[in-house]
Amino acid sequence: MLNFDVLFENHFKVFLPEIYIITVTLFLLIVGVVLSNLRKYFYSYYIKEMSFLTVLSLFFTFLLIINNPLVGVVIFNNLFIVDNFSIFFQSLSLIATIACIVISTEFVHRSKINSFEFLILILCSSFGLLCLISSFDLVSVYISLELQSLSFYILASLRRDSAFSTEAGLKYFVLGAFSSGILLLGISFIYGVLGSTNFEDLGKFFLGFDFICSSSDIFSINNRVIAGIILIFVGALFKLVAAPFHMWSPDVYEGSPFFVTILFSIVPKIGMLAVILKIFYFAFYEGFFYWQSVGLFCGILSIFVGTFKALQQNKIKRFLAYSSIGHVGFLLLGFSTGTLLGVQSLCFYLIIYTIMMLNIWAIVICLEIRNKGFVQLKYINDLQGLSKSNPVLAYTLAINMFSMAGVPPLAGFFSKFYILFSALESSFNILVICAILLSIVSAFYYIRFIKIIFFDESNKGFFHKNSINYTHSLVLGFTFLFILFLFLCPSPLLLLTQYFGLGLFI
Repeated sequence: MLNFDVLFENHFKVFLPEIYIITVTLFLLIVGVVLSNLRKYFYSYYIKEMSFLTVLSLFFTFLLIINNPLVGVVIFNNLFIVDNFSIFFQSLSLIATIACIVISTEFVHRSKINSFEFLILILCSSFGLLCLISSFDLVSVYISLELQSLSFYILASLRRDSAFSTEAGLKYFVLGAFSSGILLLGISFIYGVLGSTNFEDLGKFFLGFDFICSSSDIFSINNRVIAGIILIFVGALFKLVAAPFHMWSPDVYEGSPFFVTILFSIVPKIGMLAVILKIFYFAFYEGFFYWQSVGLFCGILSIFVGTFKALQQNKIKRFLAYSSIGHVGFLLLGFSTGTLLGVQSLCFYLIIYTIMMLNIWAIVICLEIRNKGFVQLKYINDLQGLSKSNPVLAYTLAINMFSMAGVPPLAGFFSKFYILFSALESSFNILVICAILLSIVSAFYYIRFIKIIFFDESNKGFFHKNSINYTHSLVLGFTFLFILFLFLCPSPLLLLTQYFGLGLFI
């Protein structure tokens, strides 16, 4: 006889990291409110302490995830699953969130943002992200995604006295709601045909499903299923910031506060890639031909748009926004292969992309902070003379730019190599040639940074030779060494990504 008490207890054991993070979030909210009332006139001075507690909470959540006693189980009536694949993406998202907070704390403190609530919102978004990655049902995917997105809408408009921040939050909300509507419409089509939204049920139903319909009826079951799959994919591509659904990204990146932009450029992509892989490799794999075509088209278009739009940018935030769109294109190429090698190369690329973005944002934050207050770094030309005022940061940024351009033997070269190799294995020869040519073009705007840093003279006296914060030094040091020396031994990371990628197929 089945012991439901033990089963229910195991459900909560497996779900313990999510329970912990939401409990800590509520506790820190109470602590923040109490401290703000006790120290009304010294409100901004405990932002560092709250940031430390937030980082500590996320780190403990990470420890709970990697030490989960049960792996490969489905809980809460098939709403969530805990497997090696989910553990990998949850761990990566938490590490990225911790790094974003670490490199932003000093900037937030010096810019006198007297609001601890943004840390609570980051914790809420992390809770939604963990639930999103472990979701095993389209309904739990939608609810988790909305919980994460709602926190991001508020974070984008955190500066209520800034018209740009308000505009960014409004654009993000309107287009985010639109993409959620498209996603929900696709889910309703699938539910209308099958009567279920569980990934396992969908996978079994579509196992012998004939997607080719000879009927001319546009409302036939086949057409509704195909429409539902494509709508779900399009809604997810909106959230992933892939072309041609990228139009909101540069404006939101530019208008959001600096530390929020750092979070937007890295963390949401990890969660969306995890859920897209899980939905289309597990539930809709039999409809591979249809979503593969959309993925390949959006992938090569994202590389094209990211490459040529980045050439026109003079502002750092907008440049990095379009650069990230180009990287999303490479990720979609790996996703669209439909093979284990494609998933492995995607995970490998995602890790390296995360580290490169953390490195470049940490450098930009270091340049923003001065000994007395902070100074805003807005335009690419503001980097003129950096090699003379701060050569360490100048050479670090130069090497990172070479890596993002895919210059061997840096980490960025290996990430693009394995993505293109997996695409060649799937016979996408023409697309691979196009991606290589576009990568050569993209090298121009990355090298432009190096020209500005080392060869352009500056009369502004913009930078000061101030010391780098200790936590910034840790992030910069680790990411720089990873980018520079990965070529010496890439095998452990490749084996790790293969191990976690297998969790999607087993």
